[in-house]
Amino acid sequence: MGESAAQTVREIEETRDRLDAELRELEQRMPQPAVWAKRAVGFLVGGGTAATLGLLLLRRRKKKRKREEARPVQAVIQVLPDRFAEQLSEHLSDGRWQPYVVGAAGLWCCSAWPSCGRCGG
Repeated sequence: MGESAAQTVREIEETRDRLDAELRELEQRMPQPAVWAKRAVGFLVGGGTAATLGLLLLRRRKKKRKREEARPVQAVIQVLPDRFAEQLSEHLSDGRWQPYVVGAAGLWCCSAWPSCGRCGG
């Protein structure tokens, strides 16, 4: 079996060499303008294929962006219940928020003052 496999490989190599030699001879016989025409056609086909694939990829990316932009995103998360939110907006709009800020600052001062270390506490 080893001899037949080696013989098959040799036959394949000989066939490949023969086809390569015939192809080189055919290229040499071909007139020069035909060679240039063949190269130009290859360039145009390759360029057209690359341009088509590029446009398809760009179109796909654009569609994906549109789909992502079209998704509704809820940017505000409602933490407070509606009743408290309405009261807070009322207090902020007519200036009734100032006593709450003063009270919060006072509580903070009272809780931070004894532990500051300067007063001997």
